[in-house]
Amino acid sequence: MKLNQKLWGKIGAWLLVAMLAIGLVGCGAAKNNEVASPSSSQASPIASPEASPSASGSPDQSAQAQTTYPLTLTDSTGTEVVFEQAPERIVTIAPSETEVLFAIGAGSKVVGVDQYSDYPEEAKSIDKVGDMNTNTEALLALKPDVVFAHSGMQTKVIEQLRNLNVKVYASNPKNLDQVMEKIETVGKIMNVQEGAAQVTGTMKDELKQVTDALQGVTPKKVYMEFSPGWTVGTGEYMDEILTLAGGDNVSKEKSGWFEVDPEKVIKENPEVILYAKNDAYELGILQAIQERPGFEKIDAVKNNQLFAVDDNSISRVGPRLTKVLYDMAKAIHPDKVK
Repeated sequence: MKLNQKLWGKIGAWLLVAMLAIGLVGCGAAKNNEVASPSSSQASPIASPEASPSASGSPDQSAQAQTTYPLTLTDSTGTEVVFEQAPERIVTIAPSETEVLFAIGAGSKVVGVDQYSDYPEEAKSIDKVGDMNTNTEALLALKPDVVFAHSGMQTKVIEQLRNLNVKVYASNPKNLDQVMEKIETVGKIMNVQEGAAQVTGTMKDELKQVTDALQGVTPKKVYMEFSPGWTVGTGEYMDEILTLAGGDNVSKEKSGWFEVDPEKVIKENPEVILYAKNDAYELGILQAIQERPGFEKIDAVKNNQLFAVDDNSISRVGPRLTKVLYDMAKAIHPDKVK
């Protein structure tokens, strides 16, 4: 369980769910490459007005963006959740949900967060309600109107809270479209639909910026290590992002999240290696890769094509995913993505 608790804080509950389902970043050489996210001025203003409205829209636009209550939604657990009005007191028990609430302009309503909600900066000072094992007593003391959760490993906590008559809305997006759909749904729940549309509009801009730049490129063979000794196959959003970034995932023959098969990676001989950077890991992923027997034969290692991506950004199904997509695309195809 110690490993589970560490991973919960580093890579998010959604990864732990997948790891448990199948059985369950730093030091390094002087030369390793890191890529920077694009500034807001670099994103092309190419989304339609509907996709990316301004905050000061016309009265008609504002009227259209108002939520009609009561609002009934079915969450990722198949549970119908009814909102009689916009929630005023929110508790989030996953870092991704905290980021979404702040990004859409509802951060002032958040009165409690999980231990690992550290972005944006304001989230650090909010009352904590535990880690992967939510402190139910602390949560109940905050009297939330709703708890936003990530389903999967939190299923037991969600059930426990519902048995205590706490309203919980859970999500579990598996790709970028579902992430954006989640953001817009939370915006509807909170009656800040314009704020949510601005966020997803920016994400669509950033996605289009990358896909336009990579039109016609030949994918490069890429190996991704998101946690020490762990990689990702098909069926998960991280594989989708890697593919959208112009990569050909060398682990695509398997699905979900799984432990690295070093011999398989060596045989596939990736041109580029991406790894999640988090200085909290006892052994940085870069160092682990460089010290792994046989990896010195891999083209990516021989040509110093190892690139760090921000651990939190790649591990949370929230607004920063398209920024890390840009980082990955720039690392894989620097001649196309500047």
